[in-house]
Amino acid sequence: MEMRALEDIEMAEDITPPLFPLTSALHDSFLSTHCSSCFSLLPNPPISHSPLLHYCSLKCSLSHSDPLTAAFFSIHPLPDASSDTSDLRASLRLLHLHLLLSHPSPSLSPPPHRIFGLLTNRHKLMTPQNGSEVFLKLREAANAIAALRRKIYADISPGTALEEAVLCLVLTNAVDVQDSIGQTIGIAVYAPTFSWINHSCSPNACYRFETPSDSFTTRFRIAPSCTDFVSDEGTCRQMGNVRSNILDFMREDFQGNGPRVVVRSIKRIKKGEAVTIAYCDLLQPKARRQSELWSRYQFVCSCQRCSAVPLTYVDHALQEISAVKVELLDSAPISNFDHDTAVRRIDEYVDNAITEYLSIGSPESCCEKLQNLLTFGFRDEQVEDGEGKQPVSLRLHPSHFLLLNAYTALTSAYKVRSCDLLALSSEMDKDNENRHNALTMSKTSAAYALFLAGATHHLFLFEPSLIASAANCWVVAGESLLILARHSSLWATTTNTSDWGFPLGKRMCSNCSWVDEFNGSRIHGRRIQADFREFSIGISNCIASISRKCWSFLTHGCPYLKAFTDPFDFSWPKTNDGDIGGHGIDRSCACSKTKDICFECEPQDSNQERESISGLGIHCLYYGGYLASICYGYHSHLASQIQNILNDLN
Repeated sequence: MEMRALEDIEMAEDITPPLFPLTSALHDSFLSTHCSSCFSLLPNPPISHSPLLHYCSLKCSLSHSDPLTAAFFSIHPLPDASSDTSDLRASLRLLHLHLLLSHPSPSLSPPPHRIFGLLTNRHKLMTPQNGSEVFLKLREAANAIAALRRKIYADISPGTALEEAVLCLVLTNAVDVQDSIGQTIGIAVYAPTFSWINHSCSPNACYRFETPSDSFTTRFRIAPSCTDFVSDEGTCRQMGNVRSNILDFMREDFQGNGPRVVVRSIKRIKKGEAVTIAYCDLLQPKARRQSELWSRYQFVCSCQRCSAVPLTYVDHALQEISAVKVELLDSAPISNFDHDTAVRRIDEYVDNAITEYLSIGSPESCCEKLQNLLTFGFRDEQVEDGEGKQPVSLRLHPSHFLLLNAYTALTSAYKVRSCDLLALSSEMDKDNENRHNALTMSKTSAAYALFLAGATHHLFLFEPSLIASAANCWVVAGESLLILARHSSLWATTTNTSDWGFPLGKRMCSNCSWVDEFNGSRIHGRRIQADFREFSIGISNCIASISRKCWSFLTHGCPYLKAFTDPFDFSWPKTNDGDIGGHGIDRSCACSKTKDICFECEPQDSNQERESISGLGIHCLYYGGYLASICYGYHSHLASQIQNILNDLN
């Protein structure tokens, strides 16, 4: 099954109207703050018919009436905080809907391979021989639901086949739902008009979620494409009728509630071409993507990116590792090391550092561990050379997917450390050591955010499907740079900031006109006229030019980042003979390689430094907004976030 374009579709166009879900469920942690029907924030007080579910209005309460869910959780209380019941609650609602629409009674017929036109994957997921944790949880939930139904209905046949099929359907077809600020708050399952859109690791479309207040006029510009096949629901045409009946039922009885999804093109799509989206994180190497897709959806991706021989440049960069023997103290690489074992061990190291930071609240430990990994490499002993295992130093390519995670964590951890130090500093003591260290931490946070944006952009130029990741990274970089530039208490040691402001008009770049063009597009809905690739490269070149003026200043005190000439340099870091011992990172000033001003070597007015950083931040924000407008439209949560930041500046 797949969806194909009914006409030629240009980049950055909505190709479906907002689609309502068949079933949806908030994650447990949001049940007390969001409406269980439409997922909007709850009023005070909310409407509640049970200790579990709360609603923002009577309409949502009535449309979300579900006796199976109410009966189930009256018997089975919510588990502890370590687990989540959203999959189970979504399955109960879908089963309730299936029972209402099924004739004859589904209890008297075998479970179909498809329900509402959606593949259940029961025959793959419910295989006892695999003994997986997923199988055990599915079987336990199916038994509990079947026991409940036998108390309610008299004609229930033995077994749990239908319950298993519905649970597997949700596991296979559910997508994560994000709210207006981009956080994942629940899951939803949509009808075939969305769920039949296949996966690709180089997709030509993406999707966004809309609130009930958003207006829409988009028509369907895609249609299902399949060959007739024999199944419990008959031919493809008959399945289309089933889909139509479902939508009619939801409009009449569900009143159109639930988180709505809109599909949008991120590339040009020709008439008759299959529309594809991503089912997994595209900033992972091929093996990781394939493992995730098989684990959840039970298929092996054979898209153009996955089928490329040799690997695409992006997939190679995302997994490239260099290994050298510690005793040799040189950079001669070795090849007889276990790549998968190395990745697993480094992954555990990075994950432990980040988990410790997030769960225990230890940014200092996280920074120390990840900085050691970046600067000195990862020590491992696994290479056999006839004398037993020899210690090796493993280094990851600057665009390796584990390092992208490390940059993200360091951006946050250094920001937290800066805020903590500022809280300890004295307003009266302008030379306070805490204040000075806070400035260094804030600079490092902004530098890692900018480096992450540069790395993602570097990969995006080779794989345009990474546009959404690039958009988010540029917005984070812009915000981090502006936090650094505007925080007067950070700069109070070197300059009088009493009359220093951010008049936005003075921050516009004299070398490019794309900021004004983007503003016109965002405000008036005009299409940007320049060729996308030409436009993107032009913008990034302008950002790179500004970055060189303050890169040395931002990376002062950070040996790893100083090894790169600028945030767009993604060659291997410069090293020398002492590299293995951790002393070979090139700490020389970047001014030796460029004619730009180096704030570290030449004392400059702090206002000049702040001018460059604030201008760079604004450029990053606008570029992120431009990319986000392609993925999500001009009124997305990222566009609103950017506008709020810029309003604060003025």
